[in-house]
Amino acid sequence: MTAAVLLAAAALVAASAAGPAGRGAPTFTDEFDGAGLDAQVWSDWEASFQGRRAGFLFARDNVAVSNGCLNLTARLLRTDEKTVENLRRGFDTYATAYVRRREKSFYGYYECRARTMDSKVCNAFWLYDPLSDQPERKFRVGDVSEEIDMFEIFGSLREWYGTVHCLKTPYLEGIVHGGVEKLPEKSKKVALDFNPAAEFHVYGFLWSRDRLAWYIDGKEVFSRANDRFHRPLHVTFDCEIMYTWVGEPDRTRLPQVYSIDYFRHWSSPE
Repeated sequence: MTAAVLLAAAALVAASAAGPAGRGAPTFTDEFDGAGLDAQVWSDWEASFQGRRAGFLFARDNVAVSNGCLNLTARLLRTDEKTVENLRRGFDTYATAYVRRREKSFYGYYECRARTMDSKVCNAFWLYDPLSDQPERKFRVGDVSEEIDMFEIFGSLREWYGTVHCLKTPYLEGIVHGGVEKLPEKSKKVALDFNPAAEFHVYGFLWSRDRLAWYIDGKEVFSRANDRFHRPLHVTFDCEIMYTWVGEPDRTRLPQVYSIDYFRHWSSPE
């Protein structure tokens, strides 16, 4: 790289230490101000990831854009959704929601403004699936599929998690076939001093060649060296039931909605 590019990259990383202030216009933004989800930018259904056998289905009608937000709903499965096919696949109790950006993105600063559910449903903002366009590598032994959880929040517990994963191939979403690589400093839990379901807060993530850093309302809460994450990934928003992690949500309090006011990405000259 030229000296000018190196200086620009250094400036970006330095600015990221204080959050996104002074970064200029983002490379990509969706303010979710339209009448519906932009199908050219986002997908609300993936053939390889329709839910998890633990008991929930990603239902497309749980995804909506309204009141200036992307809204993802978690609810109990309707009777008409309890088909033979869904029950055989283990999708038998809950219907949640999933949205993934079609184009992969890379180094830079990622940010969303969100309000979570007041529930033990996991509300997530994450990056994954580097091999989405290479099935010959994704579904065979010999590679890994990286994942970066920019946040996983359980609103009723006021718990925030930032985590990284390297999952050995063959890789199919929701099922670990090849095993998990051990990574140092792979996760951090933060007890939130506010109710993430009561109001919107800003959540950010810095992805540079050498460092990963997580932010809440502009304050860094977790960082680690970037030892493995050097391929473009898909930005994803979803909500899931984490049975073996925090247990099931209170069914009597469903449905609930996870709302994202905006998503922005500032790409890096790295």
